[in-house]
Amino acid sequence: MTATTTTTTVIGRSPIVDQLAALTVRNLRTSARVPQLLMFSLTMPMAMLVLFSQVFRSVAAGPGFPAGVSYIDFLTPAMLAVSTVMAGTNAGVSAAIDHTNGLHDRFAALPMRATLPGVARTVNEAVFTLARAGLLGIAAVLLGFDFHGSAVDAVAAVVMLVVLAGAMSALFGLIGDRLRRPDVVQFAGMMVMMPLMFVSSAFAPIHTMPGWMQAMATVNPVAHATDALRGHVLGTATTADTVTALVAAIGLWAAVTVAPALPQLVRSARAR
Repeated sequence: MTATTTTTTVIGRSPIVDQLAALTVRNLRTSARVPQLLMFSLTMPMAMLVLFSQVFRSVAAGPGFPAGVSYIDFLTPAMLAVSTVMAGTNAGVSAAIDHTNGLHDRFAALPMRATLPGVARTVNEAVFTLARAGLLGIAAVLLGFDFHGSAVDAVAAVVMLVVLAGAMSALFGLIGDRLRRPDVVQFAGMMVMMPLMFVSSAFAPIHTMPGWMQAMATVNPVAHATDALRGHVLGTATTADTVTALVAAIGLWAAVTVAPALPQLVRSARAR
């Protein structure tokens, strides 16, 4: 009876859950076995926080800087967003490595959904995003950072970070799937990463930038995420800012996951 019950339980469980769990564990183990990846993903944001907070703190004395806000409080939420973008390139490199070592072809031959490896990469990035946020928060507090928001603001900021991490993982994962060479993906990732990071309010208020950069920032999901995160950290977040940031990140996520699949969906629909 026990054997029968166990078999029934295994058969009744969706294989998608087991497949996703196996892929996620595999991604986490792979990331943990690459010291360079761990250093870049977890410690580089802290180094950048120290560097930028000390080098550019004079920005807080400028006439366009928000009154009563220290530069470390202004910078910390930006570094959370920026480090999420930077780490997103890891998803692209991982996808390219899976192509070069034949693992992607192996996945395609297995009886599982083709989207699961990408979902597993996203879960992996979400885990690392939370770890980075914790370490970055500790470093920021040591530099004088003060969280001005409420518990709701803290939860909303974490949700915003995870959604942004999913969007970045999907974006750079698509680049990795298309280019399929880790060295090329790394270079292409830098080309995409730089405008996302710097054409935003991460390091200076947007209204201090040239008009054409301000226009670009209005369609940059990282700019909206930075504004929303900063609002939650400073306790000044509005519902509109949060919703706009979530919609922008989810829109990017949908664009890079749904759009590539549309031709196949259209062909399938016509075949019917």
